Amino acid sequence: MSRVEPFDKPMAHTAPATLPLWVTVVPLFLTLAVAAYAAWLALVVVPTNVDVSWLLVVCDRLLNGERLNVDLMEVNPPFSIWLYMPFMLLERLVGGRAELWLALGVIGAGLASLAISARILARADSAYRQPRALWALPAALFVLLCFHPGEFGQREHFATIAILPWIALQCARQRAPGFAAGTGWEQVVAGVCAAIVVMVKPPHFALAFALPAICLAFQRRSLKPLFVVENIVGAAIVALYISYVVIFQTTFLTEILPFLRDVYLPARAPWLALLSTWPRLLLFFAAATVLLAGGFRQMHWDAKILLLAALGFVPAFLIMGKGWPNHALPMMVLGIFAFGVQLLRAGDNGRVKPVGWLAAALGGFLILQTSAGIQRLFLIADNGAIERSVASIQRIGPKPTITSLAARLQVAHPLARLVNGDFVSRYPAAWAVYNANLLAASTDDPGQRYRLEAIRDEIIGQLASEIAAKKPDIVLYSAGTGKLWDDLMLRDPRIALVLQQYEVLHREPTVTVYVRSSRISTLQAGTEHASK
Repeated sequence: MSRVEPFDKPMAHTAPATLPLWVTVVPLFLTLAVAAYAAWLALVVVPTNVDVSWLLVVCDRLLNGERLNVDLMEVNPPFSIWLYMPFMLLERLVGGRAELWLALGVIGAGLASLAISARILARADSAYRQPRALWALPAALFVLLCFHPGEFGQREHFATIAILPWIALQCARQRAPGFAAGTGWEQVVAGVCAAIVVMVKPPHFALAFALPAICLAFQRRSLKPLFVVENIVGAAIVALYISYVVIFQTTFLTEILPFLRDVYLPARAPWLALLSTWPRLLLFFAAATVLLAGGFRQMHWDAKILLLAALGFVPAFLIMGKGWPNHALPMMVLGIFAFGVQLLRAGDNGRVKPVGWLAAALGGFLILQTSAGIQRLFLIADNGAIERSVASIQRIGPKPTITSLAARLQVAHPLARLVNGDFVSRYPAAWAVYNANLLAASTDDPGQRYRLEAIRDEIIGQLASEIAAKKPDIVLYSAGTGKLWDDLMLRDPRIALVLQQYEVLHREPTVTVYVRSSRISTLQAGTEHASK
């Protein structure tokens, strides 16, 4: 029989004392205010995220009958598309923009995730039924929804929201001598949410579950923490999903994965550069949490589980190698939650030492400084360039067809969604051309260089042929990477030839809007007719 030595004894299920009305009403009002602020950020301040807008474009085109990885290329597994399909279906069936439904869906999911997690924890521990826990709710929702407004609605944002019920169940199980916790439906919901997290970024995000589960198994000297209901449900769903991809999405395995191997995965930042960004900040939060607790052994297990899950996301961040904030979002939010839980439990085991209070002050300051800095970055951002570009495109008439020769996704899809246009290219942008050219220039292997240059030139040819065949109204071009990109794209004979049919409609430092000459003629004729 395995020996059970839980760090925390189960709490008695005592009835909570009656609280003054304002103690309940004010935190709930602040929670609703945070939800409203998140909606305002998502719909007004940062109206369209580049990755999210592309996936909405993919959903729209699939509903129009186009074929995935034939008529359009999406380099992520199909779950990334399924995640956004409900919002595009609502746009078509109910009305309203998919971005509106997405914002409401993310906020609703965030509230539901926190409510389920709070329900699980409050049943297991009376500390989560105290007023201070209720006052922590709006702060937790703010971190969950608003920590980085630019990544609202990203797949990693969904993953961050979805992992919380699973974490809450592990915290509750840790207290129970038989490792039993949660009702049946809570366990199933946590399992489905765990599957969602893993399917967002398979297999990297599985480490966020493996690390706390393995540590709990060592703590209990039992394998039971590995074979709980939520883990079995989650693993079964992921296995079915993998089987579906292998059987029905063979092009993803035979075409997309080799393509990613050639031009996406090798384009990565150096390890030290990656470690010096978001992981370093997470390390500061972790250090503050450990010092606040008086050492890792003294840290509350709820904070340990959160911190272990946050650390489980770090390898995924390093493996992907881009350093983008959406890749860091899960580990940062869970790292802040770990500090917050330890702060909530400060004093459980007696008087907090001066170094603990110092760590609490420094950790709180660091969280406030980071969050306020990110909020300020977006609140004062100048959106004039995209607004002027939108206005210029809207002048040529409704439902323009659009394609992109940009080195990155930053331009095309927000504009396409904001002008209610149809993005018609097979590729989301010319990022593969940029990556292949960069990798070819950095390799010393002549064979590898030749192969990468062949990929680069083939995609440029495909883009040029596509423009010639589909004759889009708008071609978006980004010169943000400098003269090298201009030489590569604009001076390519194939691109230069098709752009002879276009002229500059609008120019910004970050984007040039080309319009098909025939549309300009129609616009000018309409303007002259209106002036008579």
